[in-house]
Amino acid sequence: IGEFSISSLRENIGLVSQRVYIFNDTIAQNVSYGAEFNEQRVIEALKLANAYEFVSSMKDGIYTVLSEFGANLSGQNGLKLSGGQRQRIAIARALYKDPQILIFDEATSALDNASEKEISNVIEKIKQSKIVFVIAHRLSTIERADNIAVMKNGRILAIGTDAKLTGECEEYRSLKGIMQNG
Repeated sequence: IGEFSISSLRENIGLVSQRVYIFNDTIAQNVSYGAEFNEQRVIEALKLANAYEFVSSMKDGIYTVLSEFGANLSGQNGLKLSGGQRQRIAIARALYKDPQILIFDEATSALDNASEKEISNVIEKIKQSKIVFVIAHRLSTIERADNIAVMKNGRILAIGTDAKLTGECEEYRSLKGIMQNG
């Protein structure tokens, strides 16, 4: 990692965390934040993040004004999104940069099951063309991963697929709530 510049790392790594900040601005500006605005790229990022359907159903589409708290800085009302919608806007923001590596850090931990499934579907879709790291306590978020690392007390106990870990790793079975006979 020491061979790469900080700017190169920032250009090639996208992060979606548990806590998503929504700026008091349009959906388009929230997605393109920190980069030059391109309407088509915003739409493509929203589609890839499974967010375009709910965004396009809004009165002003990608130009709908959002707000972190229900009102923007000028006192005008802005739309407040659900947790799942916020996460998908955050994913679109990360995808807009077109990074090679995406990190999802507990991105589904505060979501309901339906929203978690939407985010898991996004991860499944983008892992075909990106390197994706998913950090999660919810096993349902990671069970379709190519490789899962089971960690305890800062140490990696085992690495493998869901099936392999279920069969071979007692800690993983314990996390899944599976009791092994014998």
